[in-house]
Amino acid sequence: MQIFAHDPFSLAITRGLAGFSVGMYPAALIAYVHYQKRSIGKFSSFGALGWMAGFLLAGLIGNIIYLFALSSLFYCFALFSALRMEDIEKPKIHVSYFSIDTFTRNIGTYLSFFVRHSGAVAVWTIFPLYLISLGANKFWIGTIYAINPAVQFLIMRRLDGFNNERLIVWGHLLSAFAFASYAIVQNYFLVIPGMIVVASSWSFLYVGSNQLLVERNIDKATAAGLLNSMIGGAGVVGALMGGILSQIYGFEAVFIGASGISILSFAIFKVFDKSRSLSTPELARRQKKC
Repeated sequence: MQIFAHDPFSLAITRGLAGFSVGMYPAALIAYVHYQKRSIGKFSSFGALGWMAGFLLAGLIGNIIYLFALSSLFYCFALFSALRMEDIEKPKIHVSYFSIDTFTRNIGTYLSFFVRHSGAVAVWTIFPLYLISLGANKFWIGTIYAINPAVQFLIMRRLDGFNNERLIVWGHLLSAFAFASYAIVQNYFLVIPGMIVVASSWSFLYVGSNQLLVERNIDKATAAGLLNSMIGGAGVVGALMGGILSQIYGFEAVFIGASGISILSFAIFKVFDKSRSLSTPELARRQKKC
């Protein structure tokens, strides 16, 4: 439907519908993978692989109309694949639809993730313009963006068995280093090491956060879904922050700000991460087998 948008208002409506759909399936898929006792890291790596393919196609094709049409076709393939998924036995829980218990018990994970990702979105909002200012063309912008998910695909597949809290901590710290490095480069080729570091940081943070939440909480789809909500909220806050900072102070201010925010998110996680898994008696009261 975005192909047929003819003004900012109609584009906003179609983008809102896209956000509504994206809000549904990621958390449900993560819960599905967990109940099958499969690796969340390996599952997440295929999302990164899709991002890589998308960035490369965007750089090669260039035509916006063709890209929207191709994206729609890919979603059709995804729909038919989803229809073939087998139903699985999972716990049936009794919680209020509007309960904030899961959020408050995991406030350290959610708040730190939101803060860090706001800084990241601020960077990615202005990053194509920054690359153009360094001399990159459309092909190189797409290629450089593709490095991030390519590295994520390799790293996410190898995070099983690592301590989730440590993954999250290193995700925040490496983010601070990567974003700061963008402020000092003089050529678009020199941003590539930073892309590798930020890909590592996001792999640690995303997989570690999802694994931590599904292991600690009985309402696993809700717990993972709230993390997806943090990504959506950060997309709004970060985009505004990136636009305002770059307009007033320049590109470098965005990178330094994102680095500082990542350090802040690290501190938030260390201070507020007090959540633990539900106790056995509490779990028994809230769960029964279907």
